[in-house]
Amino acid sequence: MRKGMLIATLFLILAVSCAGPARTPQAKPVRGGTLVVAISANPDGLDPHKTVAAVTFEVVKSIYDTLVETDPQGNLVPGLAEKWEASSDGLRWTFYLRKGVKFHNGREMTSADVKASFERILNPETKAPRAKDYSVIQSIETPDKYTVVFNLKEPQAAFLSNLAYGWAAIVPVEEVDLRNKPVGTGPFRFVEWVPDSHVKLERFPDYYIKDQPYLDTVIFKIMPDPAAKLAALKAGEVDVVDQVPPQEVEGLKNNPEIKLIQAPTNGIYIMALNNAREPFNKKEVRQAISYAVDKKGVIEAAQWGQGTPIGSHMPPVSPFYVDLTDKYPYNPDKARELLAKAGYPEGFEVTLIMPQPYDFHIRNCEVIADYLKKIGIKVKLETYEWGMWLERVYMGRDYQATCIGHTGRLDPDPFLNRYVSDSKENYMNYNNPRYDEIIRQAAVTTDFQKRKELYIEAQRLLAEDAVALYLMAPLWTVGVRKNVEGWKIYPIDIFDLRTVYKTSG
Repeated sequence: MRKGMLIATLFLILAVSCAGPARTPQAKPVRGGTLVVAISANPDGLDPHKTVAAVTFEVVKSIYDTLVETDPQGNLVPGLAEKWEASSDGLRWTFYLRKGVKFHNGREMTSADVKASFERILNPETKAPRAKDYSVIQSIETPDKYTVVFNLKEPQAAFLSNLAYGWAAIVPVEEVDLRNKPVGTGPFRFVEWVPDSHVKLERFPDYYIKDQPYLDTVIFKIMPDPAAKLAALKAGEVDVVDQVPPQEVEGLKNNPEIKLIQAPTNGIYIMALNNAREPFNKKEVRQAISYAVDKKGVIEAAQWGQGTPIGSHMPPVSPFYVDLTDKYPYNPDKARELLAKAGYPEGFEVTLIMPQPYDFHIRNCEVIADYLKKIGIKVKLETYEWGMWLERVYMGRDYQATCIGHTGRLDPDPFLNRYVSDSKENYMNYNNPRYDEIIRQAAVTTDFQKRKELYIEAQRLLAEDAVALYLMAPLWTVGVRKNVEGWKIYPIDIFDLRTVYKTSG
């Protein structure tokens, strides 16, 4: 388990001061060179305030910075803010900015940019998908160029960790078209984006961390085909593959030209069910799905054993996790009994959406379809390109079922509040007043044990109501060429390339 992965209470860190995050590689770094990183899909724009796509944040982490950052263990460390402090009631947070930090356009970053960035996120016209994370902000003060004060409407346990995500990036107030011409304070500045081909970045010489980054150029090569990505890695055409297919892990361990970097993910795979659409508006049907699918069988068949079964919307690496995997043991007879009780003794037909180009979700769908066929459910598999999936399924809620993953968060509140009935992220259309009450109470509870008890109850409700088919927490594997050093896996979807370098080997 990763220690410190979650910030349990907003009073855990009232004041932090540090010269900078601990980013010293073990070996002496080599300067220069180009790193080619193969990623699975196009970013859905390069504006950090207008996206929820994990692949986008893998790219834009190198362009933008945030006030607070996370290290690989999930601890919060200083970013653009060198220190911060909170009032005793948790309603007033003061951040002291680093001096001399420059944007890529040459101007110094000030408190006015921080204020404008969060006002932009909260502005309804921006249509920021993560605006709710910051709706607790009552007002923002800028007493001087390097001090920012956030006044909150109420204490929020997740406030500090929410500032570490890519969608809380600080942008210059004067820049407008960040989607196509991103400007940040990050270690690399934007050069070009050729859709379906690549995103190219170059070293920002005025980056606030002295001597970082080490690389001259980074190219994110868009390669949806997992086989093509792996072939390119073996041939040395790319230096990094963002995710090694689980079926290839064992074979690559014997390749002397490639190194594998692995970590249990702070995220989960599920089959999401639209609780507002027939037949999944009936709890018995949803429960039948959970009994009908052998999760260990899916992990073996679809992920080559690279995962751990789960029973609710929480990965085992979290200290708030409760093991509910025994609630729905594989039992096809029980599944048929529940279908009959719900009025579907002969089963039914369902359309299961698979998001392209994510083959690991597609494989999950295909294996699940075979299990459901055994209890009389006929599954029609449809593939949506990623942009269409986001628009129609995630934002539009126009679907019956889909296989997808949810990335981990640094605090359980943003991970679980998507199920609150009025949440814009509640694409499963779950509605349970007790659940809503639990999540709202836990969000302002500062006692760790009390918070944990509330979140355990919330997980039990999700399991009891079978809101989704909770499948697994996957094992994440990144493949790099043997001369790539300094690559680390983080508990959120970012690639931090500041410490990455290439040796001559």
